[in-house]
Amino acid sequence: MATYQAINACTWRNGSWIAGVTDYVRQGVYAPANNYENVGAMLFDLTSIRNTYANYYPTSASIRLVRIAAGDWGSARTITLYAGNAYGLPSPSSGTSISGSRPTKVTSGYSYTVSAGQGTKDIAISTALIDSIGSGASNCLFMDAGSSTLNYMGFRARDDLSQIVLTINWAIRTTACSAPTSCSLSATLSEDNVTLSWSGASGGTNNAISSYEIQYSDSADNLNWGSWTALTTVTTTATSGSLSVAPPSTRGNYRRFRVRTRGTAGASYYSGWRVSSNSVRRNTVPSPPTTVTATPINYSDETITLTWSGASGSTSAIKGYQIASRTSTDNSTWSSWNVLTILALSASGGSYNPNVSRVPGTYTQFGVWTIDNLDVYSSEKISNSIYCDITACGAPTACSVSSTLAEGNVNLSWSGASSGAGNTITSYEIQYSDSADNSTWGAWTALTIVVTSTTSGSVVVSPPTTRGYYRRFRVRTRGTAGESFYSDWTISSNTVRRNTLPIPPTSFTATPPIYETNTVTLMWSGTIPGTSAIKQYVIQQATSADGINWSVYEALTTIISSATSGTHQVNASPVPGMYTRYRISVTDTLDAVSSHVVSNTVKKNSPPAAPIIVSPMTGKSTYNTIPRFMITTGTEPDGQTQIVEVKIDSGEWVNSVDNPERFSTSGYLGNGVSTVYKAEPLAVGNHTVTFRCLDSDIESASTEVVRTFTILPPPFETITANETVVKAAHIQTLRTALNIVLSYYNLSPVIWSEEIIAGRTTVKKWPFHITEIRKAVDTIITVVNGFDSSAAFDIPPVTWLPIGKGRPKADVMQQIHDLILML
Repeated sequence: MATYQAINACTWRNGSWIAGVTDYVRQGVYAPANNYENVGAMLFDLTSIRNTYANYYPTSASIRLVRIAAGDWGSARTITLYAGNAYGLPSPSSGTSISGSRPTKVTSGYSYTVSAGQGTKDIAISTALIDSIGSGASNCLFMDAGSSTLNYMGFRARDDLSQIVLTINWAIRTTACSAPTSCSLSATLSEDNVTLSWSGASGGTNNAISSYEIQYSDSADNLNWGSWTALTTVTTTATSGSLSVAPPSTRGNYRRFRVRTRGTAGASYYSGWRVSSNSVRRNTVPSPPTTVTATPINYSDETITLTWSGASGSTSAIKGYQIASRTSTDNSTWSSWNVLTILALSASGGSYNPNVSRVPGTYTQFGVWTIDNLDVYSSEKISNSIYCDITACGAPTACSVSSTLAEGNVNLSWSGASSGAGNTITSYEIQYSDSADNSTWGAWTALTIVVTSTTSGSVVVSPPTTRGYYRRFRVRTRGTAGESFYSDWTISSNTVRRNTLPIPPTSFTATPPIYETNTVTLMWSGTIPGTSAIKQYVIQQATSADGINWSVYEALTTIISSATSGTHQVNASPVPGMYTRYRISVTDTLDAVSSHVVSNTVKKNSPPAAPIIVSPMTGKSTYNTIPRFMITTGTEPDGQTQIVEVKIDSGEWVNSVDNPERFSTSGYLGNGVSTVYKAEPLAVGNHTVTFRCLDSDIESASTEVVRTFTILPPPFETITANETVVKAAHIQTLRTALNIVLSYYNLSPVIWSEEIIAGRTTVKKWPFHITEIRKAVDTIITVVNGFDSSAAFDIPPVTWLPIGKGRPKADVMQQIHDLILML
């Protein structure tokens, strides 16, 4: 409970808040008797009161009036009380009257009777006024005596009021609960329930947490949401909580949730809603493979390969695949699926080798299901059918003859054969094939059929009729299912040979093919003894001056040896360019001689011819500090490729193989090949350059070619635009320099069309002289760039600057200077 003293009063008729204070309240204006000046009084500043009791609300209130007069106009008076809003009031201590209007009323007026006589008068005010005090709709209470003479009341006169006191009984105010500050789901993609968690909720004033209300809303795209649907109420007094919730029933759809706090004060004081910060999506079914293929389509005992591709996860990635099979006897009615395996595989396709029925006449299909990371299975993708057919018989695993060299018959035996599915062994078919060298074989020829149902057998066979020839055999198993299901052939692991002569070496070489010294090494290998051991080798030789017309073979040496290979050194012809070849034969212990084997040809080496040097010409000069040397290879008599070598002054030899960057055409070169050598930067002055060619095999050198040349310093005066006047001497210098460079490249000097004389040659002819100089430059460029097939060291194409009229400009002269220095 709290009491408040009224603080202000005013007259309504003249609309003034006036000065003058009683013991308790600011007084109002009154007139002499019978003037009927009615008084209205502002009683209380409700804004200040409510600020003090912000967390409370009024339950009852009363007004105490204290009368200090008996009442001249009756024993009782009626007053009207209402709540309103007034503005511009003076402070109670102000001594100045202030104009003001009536307050704005926010409630109806409520009339109360003030009993007659002096003293305290208590009035219980209406509920509507009490509610206005608590709601904040008004900032003051007003008492109005009205305009009737009977209702006149005032301060310090006629029925005086000396004190007005407001008493209010307050009760604590009830406030709403607060919503959770956070709300989220434990997973955003799920096949089963997830956990909804919230925290940060709080109770209100006079309103403790009693429970939480949960609702959900679904969406197809996580953007446009359906209406909220009540889910459940979680009873708890805690400020946080959790709940197991389900994703949407429709796969691929999203579900969000919202939570509000409920308190003991009832529904009017529930909190607002807190929507979950994320949503949970119902996992979608993965897609099965688009293609599943089983091979081979017809099988007996082959390995079956199942391949698939085109599978995909949806909202959850691929985890693996389920493989199952089913069987049928008519390719129409199928057994139930039999799961073969679960494969852990995240790829969109794969392969697997399943176990299948080996019963002839059985069809098999396979099903492949995609499994995602949430263990959701796709629909199955069914493969093509494969069919287990009648199988062929198994060929013998072993087959051999009893002897590899024979004059008469030997035994052929085999074992390890097998019947096929529905195909019992009935017999074995035997064929043979002959060879002259145990390598190249003739066609197979039918020999016999051995009738037996056993898995092994033998038969008497003969060697070839031709001495030295080989014979091999092959066997296949035959069964009751007929020829289509015979086994493959098994070839005998060895052969039988009719007695033969020794076979000469398979390899007989003479090295080196081109020799510098006269010693040649003969090597042979691969000799095969006949039925008699090797006794000796006989070597012969023949010579030729041109490699085409040969002398008759003559005996060179006889080597006693039983080895199948050997080496021997002989003295070859010392005549340069002479060709020699050798032949060898083998004699066995019975003096039977094999055929001859001829070696390759060897030749006494001839060095290459000296290279042809186009530039530099001896004693000539250039201005280019990185000069070009133009070289053409000569003829190499032995047909070898050549290596071009260049040496400047006393430096190291540089060659076209090890230093390809210095040659326009590099590496090993043929006869008459042109190449340009570009030197490293050289100093101005005299230089000597030496050239030679080496043949590629022996690297014997040609005759050396030596040239001397001079690198001259630049002869040109600097011509500055708009400063230097081009004179006759400048043109003459250009002519002289060009003729020097032409001589360096073994080109004839230019005979200029007109002599240039200082002070006499007219300016108008100068463009013609520049053109003539440019033609000379073009001649050199054409020769250099056309010398070889490579553009590596070519002079870049020239785009000549416009000459203009009169004396040439500085840039025209500078362009020619620059070109001459790089020629």
